[in-house]
Amino acid sequence: MASVVPTTLTSVAATKPMAGKVMVAPTTDGCCVRIEGRGTMQESPAAKAIAAGTLRNDSNAHVVVDLSACDYLDSTFLGCLVQLFRDFGNKTSSRFHVAGSADKRKKLMGPCHLDKVIPSLDAAPQTIGNWVPVPVPPVGSKDLARHIMECHKLLAELDSPMRPAFLKIAEQLQRELNDPAAKPH
Repeated sequence: MASVVPTTLTSVAATKPMAGKVMVAPTTDGCCVRIEGRGTMQESPAAKAIAAGTLRNDSNAHVVVDLSACDYLDSTFLGCLVQLFRDFGNKTSSRFHVAGSADKRKKLMGPCHLDKVIPSLDAAPQTIGNWVPVPVPPVGSKDLARHIMECHKLLAELDSPMRPAFLKIAEQLQRELNDPAAKPH
């Protein structure tokens, strides 16, 4: 189930969720990015960089984010998936998919209705190489806050029951990024 993330720069800097793991392996037409354990605001920039880089560098590439080993996605990671879909996907001929059983997709993406928006596969494609861990570098609090804000702006554009919460998070982070002295109210 998705959760809403901290809404201030201070809480972003102080939050250290349990780490998930991001792995990547080549496929015949791109790559598969596997999320193991938790997919959170900490892992989403690394997963996004691999997926977007692959899709930008080869107009015929396909990327699948494999959620079969994922237990949890926070709202920032969900927003990252929305951004990848917006930039590289569509309902009919998407170059971007998520993979996992219908139950897994419903559990992780259903509360925000993303299981109905982002094209999906029941299983990840066959890989043609070894799985390689993707480093998840520490992200500076301002860079991370900007990433969280962008992800939540995208989530706030969707028809979702959590839309007001996503909009509030995005607006608060935008205020703080524009005026670091701004206090949450």
